[in-house]
Amino acid sequence: MGLKQSLRKLAYSSGFLHRYHNNKNHDALTVVLFHRVLPENSPEWETADPEWTVTREFFQECLEFFQKHYSVVSFPQVLDHYQNSTPLPGHSLLITFDDGWKCNLKHAAPLLSQFGFPAVVFVTSGAMGKSILSWQEALFALWKSGKLDDGKIAAMSQVLNMALPTGITSRAQYNQLLGILRGLPPKKRRLLDPSLIKWTEDLPGVPLMLEKEELIQLQEHGIHIGSHGVTHESLVRVDDAHQELQTSRQTLEAIPGQDQPILCFSPPQGQYDQETLKTAYTLGYQCACTNRSGLNPVCQHDGIIDLGRINIDQPYLLNERGTLDASKLASLLFRQPILDHV
Repeated sequence: MGLKQSLRKLAYSSGFLHRYHNNKNHDALTVVLFHRVLPENSPEWETADPEWTVTREFFQECLEFFQKHYSVVSFPQVLDHYQNSTPLPGHSLLITFDDGWKCNLKHAAPLLSQFGFPAVVFVTSGAMGKSILSWQEALFALWKSGKLDDGKIAAMSQVLNMALPTGITSRAQYNQLLGILRGLPPKKRRLLDPSLIKWTEDLPGVPLMLEKEELIQLQEHGIHIGSHGVTHESLVRVDDAHQELQTSRQTLEAIPGQDQPILCFSPPQGQYDQETLKTAYTLGYQCACTNRSGLNPVCQHDGIIDLGRINIDQPYLLNERGTLDASKLASLLFRQPILDHV
């Protein structure tokens, strides 16, 4: 163990980091971001991207950490605070999930209920009930399962009318292909969606995305629903961000039994600009949970609320035993700068 690691662990075990957090972050809102939560022995784990997936066991360890160091609050509490100055408890924390994976209901929600914690799930409305979220997750799952063969690459090349690299086996080769596809205009790249989605229909655990009626079950666990767009494309690259935000909100609000207004959105891929926020506000959104890294000041705010979030990256936060290193999570969260505005 290096000197830096030893000092970090000592700072946490001695209570120094906790006292630092108590003093610095009492009047700040921390927002954390998860995506998928899966048992490590589940068939879905085999094709999940580890960058955006945590194990059920790790997620429980995170909740235990939050219980020790924070007051977990709901989205309505957060909105009420910023719009009406209703006080939040000290060291407030909001738990969020992006995309709308079925595992949020199956694995995350029961643990959240066990701890009595509310949360927000941002749903990609166009992916509801589908086998997988989008072209990118489909591509990764096919590659990881060994099913991204040259025949599929040739079919993709034909659809796009352009040559794509073949013989995709290594991570470097996969990343090269991913970079090429990411560089295409979203409208052209979406031509691949029907084929990629169809090719994932025989993967373990599909469909992987929440059904409409399952959103109601999430709400029964105290989980609020927000928008994550329609197509999961970047709102600064799509042809019509207004349509993405409007259609997503209308679709989610029209689900039978879903009686919550959709007042918050999360920009897909973390990409947004001030024009995105203005468009969202004109459509009735009151809050955005974005990719600004930092803690949020607690203060009344007029206009749309732009909340920074911190992504929980499991590989970075593990100790040598493969479990949560609480000193790493404390260092990640407690030492974040407090943003100058929301």
